[in-house]
Amino acid sequence: MMRFAAIFCFAFFASGARAADVAVALTEDVVEVTTSFSGARLVLFGTVAGDEYTAENYDIISVVRGPSTQFEVRRLERNNLIWMPGDAVTINDAPGLYLTGATRAIEDIVLLPDQTAHGLGVDNIELDLLSAGDNSNETSAYKAAFLDEFEFLGLYKNIVGNVEYAKGRLFRINIDLPAQTPIGQYEVVVYLFQDGILVSQDSASLNVNKVGLERRIYELAHDRPISYGVLCVALSLIAGWAAGAVFRK
Repeated sequence: MMRFAAIFCFAFFASGARAADVAVALTEDVVEVTTSFSGARLVLFGTVAGDEYTAENYDIISVVRGPSTQFEVRRLERNNLIWMPGDAVTINDAPGLYLTGATRAIEDIVLLPDQTAHGLGVDNIELDLLSAGDNSNETSAYKAAFLDEFEFLGLYKNIVGNVEYAKGRLFRINIDLPAQTPIGQYEVVVYLFQDGILVSQDSASLNVNKVGLERRIYELAHDRPISYGVLCVALSLIAGWAAGAVFRK
């Protein structure tokens, strides 16, 4: 009877231990873009609950993913003595921005199959190429060119060591948005790993919006593209006429 009671107590206390669970929130969930916008810093705060959690035994990976859209990639082709853009290859549903942050290098935290499954890291962004043909080498070349360009612009980036631990279970992640940050709805996801295994995740939403005159122009261009085109032509004509009048004087 005593042995049964001991086993029962052990099972009770073991089942009472809480698994690690992460929760996150942004200090600001709206970024306003004006003509003088040169980038912004997001601050993400989080906490980890659970009786088994210690910072030394867990890893954190954050992913900021911007709105998806289509992009065209063209290869320069030589036509006699002139280099000209060739046929376009469309990349469908690619994120306009993709930034990761992590306690360590992602490849040191997660095995490659899980990196691919969760889309962790710039090299594991799923890119859908249209009109690239069946040549795998050609497809890889276009993907590499696209990734190189977006990394150069700071729109795609893997950052290591930007997870700062505060007191106990609290942590902070600084995320720097570049000046070219696209407008739209963003998703921020934080993953908690233990020994390469995903144990918890949480997410937050972010809006990047134009404000003031820039917003009105942006809405006109998207909601009434014909009117926007006519306005641009009219402004160009007025500017040309004004410049001509100044020089005539």
